[in-house]
Amino acid sequence: MASQVKFDYYIFSSYVPELDGSPPQLYAKWLEQVEVAEELGFHCVWFTEHHFEAFGGMLPNPQLFMAAAAQRTQRIRLGTAVTVLPLHNPLRIAEDMAMLDALSNGRIEVGVGRGMEWLNYSAFGADRDTAHEQTEELTAVLQAAWTSDCFSWQGRFFQCAGPLRILPRPVQQPYPPIWMTANVNPEHFRWIGRQGLHLMTIPWILPNIERSRDLIGAYRDGLREAGHDPGSREVLGLYPTYVAATPERAREEVIPHWALNSRIAAEARHGQGIAADYDALVAGRRAFFGDPEMCRRQLDHVRQLGLDRIALHIHVGGLPQAQVLESMRLFMTEVAGAA
Repeated sequence: MASQVKFDYYIFSSYVPELDGSPPQLYAKWLEQVEVAEELGFHCVWFTEHHFEAFGGMLPNPQLFMAAAAQRTQRIRLGTAVTVLPLHNPLRIAEDMAMLDALSNGRIEVGVGRGMEWLNYSAFGADRDTAHEQTEELTAVLQAAWTSDCFSWQGRFFQCAGPLRILPRPVQQPYPPIWMTANVNPEHFRWIGRQGLHLMTIPWILPNIERSRDLIGAYRDGLREAGHDPGSREVLGLYPTYVAATPERAREEVIPHWALNSRIAAEARHGQGIAADYDALVAGRRAFFGDPEMCRRQLDHVRQLGLDRIALHIHVGGLPQAQVLESMRLFMTEVAGAA
């Protein structure tokens, strides 16, 4: 693990029009959050691709939003968490990310995955049953497209006769950092490590820290098996977060919005996989909820996983912008800053 944990910010909102406002108002809030994240010293902001549902569907194209954010910032990095590769032509994604890398002067990170289980693949003419295998092949397509002057590809899921050359070339060489998601399957963690990719995971969905530690250990085993230096790759963990001046205020202010977020998620998932409630997450030490002292204790607990990056998910269920920004500030100044 890196000696200094980095803190990232995660934008994935369940859209509540009566609380979040119109689409232009929502996007203005997100851009303000990105600007404040840079001011507070967050390392990277991550944007999730979702479609069709109130649960995340207001961000169907992270690249478009990242282009706007790149022009409003100078230092903070910008990443996809994730681009759902099986829904897209990988050469279009390669071009988009290379162009964003130029627009941001080398600040792009590329997270890839197959998306949530309930994603409507058929709407895109894509095959859900082979999504895992597609993601693995198409990730290799991205790498080859960014590094070859005479690109061609004949694979199981993608074919391109070529030769062609992706333009522009990424600013970061040989290409931006590539991350892949894994959450429960140790063999998938190990495979990601063997490919030399960075890992992003969601530890809070698992019942205990020991299970997460074992899975991250499988990833680092995969790195070593393939001859990669484990210290040259990073592991990012995502956590629900809400920090207020007192435990009572934190509970009172965020519970209605977290509950609304869970209901919207359940509707998108057709009643399956409902997120744990506030008290269960606090009792299980699976979220940064509470006052700064509580969250510092949780940070000490989370550090046992060996994470290099921790991404905070704050804006949920129509949470007011003033409370989102204050929670960001309290975390970075009184939790991370005091750790």
